[in-house]
Amino acid sequence: MKLSKCQQTVADDPHRFKVVIAGRRFGKTYLAIRELCYHAKEPNREIFYITSSYRSAKMIVWKPLKRRLMDLRWVKKINEAELSITLKNNSTISLKGSEDPDRLRGASLSYCVIDEVAECQPELWTEVIRPALADQQGGALFIGTPKGKGNWSYDLFCQAETQPTVWQSFQFTTLDGGFVTETEIEQARQDMSERQFRQEFLATFETYENRIAWAFSRETNCDVPNNLDTTVLHIGMDFNVSPATAAICVREHDTLYQIDEIQMYSANTFEMCDEITHRYPKSKIFVYPDPSGSARKTSSNQTDHTILSNAGFLVKAPRKHDPVRDRINAINARFCSATGENHLYIAKQNKYTIESLEKYTYKEGTQVPDKNGYDHMFDALSYCVAYLFPIRKNQQQQLPPQRWGTKTY
Repeated sequence: MKLSKCQQTVADDPHRFKVVIAGRRFGKTYLAIRELCYHAKEPNREIFYITSSYRSAKMIVWKPLKRRLMDLRWVKKINEAELSITLKNNSTISLKGSEDPDRLRGASLSYCVIDEVAECQPELWTEVIRPALADQQGGALFIGTPKGKGNWSYDLFCQAETQPTVWQSFQFTTLDGGFVTETEIEQARQDMSERQFRQEFLATFETYENRIAWAFSRETNCDVPNNLDTTVLHIGMDFNVSPATAAICVREHDTLYQIDEIQMYSANTFEMCDEITHRYPKSKIFVYPDPSGSARKTSSNQTDHTILSNAGFLVKAPRKHDPVRDRINAINARFCSATGENHLYIAKQNKYTIESLEKYTYKEGTQVPDKNGYDHMFDALSYCVAYLFPIRKNQQQQLPPQRWGTKTY
């Protein structure tokens, strides 16, 4: 069986790390087997196929992989107990489960396929497989269906935006694979919710329905010019020890561009000042900090606001906290106003800010923000936005669009 057009596009792509997000029955397993065999053609290669569990690896790939390699007459030895195949050129393909990533440590890998990536833990990649590929500068294929923007597979998918020379991402629907008829897909649409259908067959990353920064969109709000004037900077800041955060912005009339971010762990306000001064030594800097910093004292018996002022920054903060709802409304109104205008943009390299905007949510069934670790960078940015562009008290609260069926009102 030949590769489909979309599968061939992935196979021909030269990037080291490739992420394929595709609908059900697209042909992901066949593509994975093709990549395993292709990279095993070179002698003395160590190649892993990893999926959510050892049992799944055996059920999904083991028989078709053996059949393919035996048809090619490449097989030297098959180990049924360990699900590994040694080829005549001394390359080895091994099937693994991701239940216990630590058991996979120690290998030096030439290539790896991680299938159903959304079902695996991110530590599998960051702590085990990525280091294992380092000495051979090996590549990897991540493949699976999406599980929403809160899943780490979405973070992998977005790597192509920040590291385009190394990463490439692909997104295909079930129909793109050519193995399921349009009639069957339409029948499935009738049997599933719209959100389920989009995720499973259209391979879309569904956003959190209770997302706080609901008006933010990567497609719309990440278009930041390269030649902005940094003579004057506006910096929102949230005081924490781990992490301390700062959102560094440039203002052009009624539009705010966040050009940089700082996220420091085990840090204090002195260290944050030093980092800002190091990055922007010639800029005039306005800081919009957490209002509580006017009272909180450090070990030097100075308040956070005093430290900022002594560093040469112009501190702008209300005497007390604005209602959280006002800051939330202010930031959403800048991302997209009621008339559809965009006046707040985030540079693509600000990954912590973007992650915060996409993953900071309300507690289930409430309008109470969930302090789940994604709030710090949001707070830093919102202090700046709410001070510069406050929601007027007589202004009607802006609400997210209500969705009924497939229509947006």
